[in-house]
Amino acid sequence: MPRLKITKANMAGIIKPVSKQVDYYDTELAGFGVRATKDVLTFFVRSTLRGTTQKPFIPIGTYGTFTPDQARIKAKEYLRRLDNGENPHPKAQPKHETITIQDLYRQYISGKKTPLGDSTVYAYNSWMNNHFSDWLQLPANSITGSMVLDRMALMEKNNGMTQAACSIKLLRGLYRIGIALHPGVITHNPVEAVREVRGREWAPRKRRMTYIEPADLPAWFKAVNDYHLPKGKDYLLLLLYTGLRKMEMATLKWSDIDFKTKAFTFTPEKKRGEKPEDDRVTMPLSVQAYRLLLQRKAQGWENDYVFPGKHPSPHLSNADNYKRDIIKTSGVKFCLHDLRRTFITIAESLDIPHYALKALLNHSMGNDVTGGYIIMSSERLREPMQRIADKIMGLATAKPPVEDQAQRAA
Repeated sequence: MPRLKITKANMAGIIKPVSKQVDYYDTELAGFGVRATKDVLTFFVRSTLRGTTQKPFIPIGTYGTFTPDQARIKAKEYLRRLDNGENPHPKAQPKHETITIQDLYRQYISGKKTPLGDSTVYAYNSWMNNHFSDWLQLPANSITGSMVLDRMALMEKNNGMTQAACSIKLLRGLYRIGIALHPGVITHNPVEAVREVRGREWAPRKRRMTYIEPADLPAWFKAVNDYHLPKGKDYLLLLLYTGLRKMEMATLKWSDIDFKTKAFTFTPEKKRGEKPEDDRVTMPLSVQAYRLLLQRKAQGWENDYVFPGKHPSPHLSNADNYKRDIIKTSGVKFCLHDLRRTFITIAESLDIPHYALKALLNHSMGNDVTGGYIIMSSERLREPMQRIADKIMGLATAKPPVEDQAQRAA
């Protein structure tokens, strides 16, 4: 076991063996040495691990990558750790679990105590794939606050303030569950940077109060009736005539329509704080909705759904193209949920009883004790449903005032 003081000058005198290896130990620092092979000189530490009889060989690095002085500093650190009972060998280090953004998202979706609704999952999937697709395979701890701020600014520019805020809030939720489930692996929530930079109320959300006003309804109604896509036309009109949510209508099956009793049964969306009492709800069909469905059925259908979708979805999954086309043609801006708000706004104007309104929208009675005693059958709702449809038709086919006609002619 040759010994020498490991310095730059002495390293030049070490002869590399033709075969095997030769270890040279430092004359000043016990346990520090350099291993010579035919190709390289490698600095190392070899000393007893406290509490054991083991004397592990721990490489520091090759001569050229490390100078003797740099290797000596590293050797002192390794020897100190060995003396503390810690093995600094790279292979002896605990393996750190890597959690990606995709992993957090899967755990977020599957870990909910109350399963998320189909429409919610669809929205979340869209936000993740559209806004964070390049982050999905990255380790969660690699995302920084500045990255989140930059991505949020990009979304606000391209997708609007509301979608940007919703997407960032979803990301914040992923990190919160990650910190709870993987302490020590997920160590920070980068979305907190948004609050620090933009303030506490960085994403105030106001309840949307838009609907199609009576003055705009004729132009909207004409554009829909003239629409060249029958499926889009029927879908939009039925949303207005029934007040259903977009996915409640999209998932309606022909087996849900009872043409004999002129009623339909659907599965309501489950909302937080507004859960329906029953899994299936039956509602009457107005004459307008009944005729529309009858005509649609006579045209034949592709599958079990009233509004079939494109592969792989068996039912309609995205009606944004219908909305965009009608906005362009009519000049009336609206979102699909505006049709539900239009339905109930017209219903309220007819002085329909409060509990009938709640039943028509399938809103939970909540803690309303009186409402809990009321049994609202579908036949009880037939008369108000028809009154609403008739009022919609009256407003939609109304001619503009004479002065408006004169202005348009001019």
